[in-house]
Amino acid sequence: MLPELKMKPLLLILALVGLSIATSVDLQSDLGALLASKARASDAIDAVLGLLGDLKRSSLHEQQTLEQRNRTQEGEGTRTVAQYSDMLNKNEKQYQDAINHREYIEKEMQDTENHITWIETRLEEIQRKLDELAVQRCQANSLFVQALKEHSDALKSLKFVANELKRLQGSGELTEIKSLTQKFLRYENLFEKEVVTKFISLGKGEEGAASAAEGEKAEASKPAPSGAAGQILQMLSNLEQSLRSSMRSLEEHEIQAAYDYAEFKSQSEIENTTLREDMERKHKYLAKLEVDIEVAREYEDKCRGIRDDSSRALDAAQADLDARRAFYAQEATRIREEQATLDEIINIFHAKVASMQVQLRDRVDSGKKGSVLLEESSNEEASTDDPPEDQDDS
Repeated sequence: MLPELKMKPLLLILALVGLSIATSVDLQSDLGALLASKARASDAIDAVLGLLGDLKRSSLHEQQTLEQRNRTQEGEGTRTVAQYSDMLNKNEKQYQDAINHREYIEKEMQDTENHITWIETRLEEIQRKLDELAVQRCQANSLFVQALKEHSDALKSLKFVANELKRLQGSGELTEIKSLTQKFLRYENLFEKEVVTKFISLGKGEEGAASAAEGEKAEASKPAPSGAAGQILQMLSNLEQSLRSSMRSLEEHEIQAAYDYAEFKSQSEIENTTLREDMERKHKYLAKLEVDIEVAREYEDKCRGIRDDSSRALDAAQADLDARRAFYAQEATRIREEQATLDEIINIFHAKVASMQVQLRDRVDSGKKGSVLLEESSNEEASTDDPPEDQDDS
């Protein structure tokens, strides 16, 4: 609408110019009319030039107003966009911090659950080890008691064999040594194989010596040699010491094993107590984290909403700024086009005015020449009709 409204005064100006020109053309015959037409044309030209000047000044004022408004709106819009952009960056950072906090809590929950699972597994492992050791200790204790009984029975047998051997050696009846050897062999598993073999060989040698002594009893009354019996008694004494040493070793090992079991059990109970206390703390911490994760998720949703609102506000501010820029560009183009049109009309008008002035000047000049000729003609006629003064005087 604005370009159309601005063109109506221009059309009116052209009409006025045409009217003034037409008026000047109709009044050709009368010099006074031509002079009056020239005066009216000059007034019309001044009016038209004033109107064109007003239009040009109005257009320039509109352009200045538009540019001033654009500078103001551009500055305000740019600041608004910058403010919303900073706000969006802050809200984006806040939202990212909320995400990181929520992920941290989730990781803490997972780590806590894994630690609780590890504690439960460790407690089960300790209990299983204690149960296994308890069974092993029961079996080991049973074997220990059995070994003590065997050692005790072996000691009794050694004492019995030694006593019998001494009795037989004193009475000279060494033929029963084989049965004594058999009695000893019941516990051969408690002694080294070499010791058992030597003991058997000594027993056989003593029995042979005893038989030879009985065969020669009638010829000589001296006692049978007792070297092998002495060796057997010495060996029995050594075996007794070995058995007692073995019993002490069994007892020491059993005591050490029992002590180790008791120590492991005590340490396990301490570890169990520590683990249960730790698990209780972890359960409390996990319960706290379950509350924290709900709060963190709500806060994250809130931050996301704030971030989205900031983003929409920034988009709206940017869209408003872009619309104002587009409007300014459109209006600036329109004003430039109107000013170009005005300049073109003014140039055309000046050209028409110049042409019209030339025509009017020519017509006025022609009218003046006609008037001079007419006056001269009238003067000549007057001089012909009236007698000369010299003739009258004469």
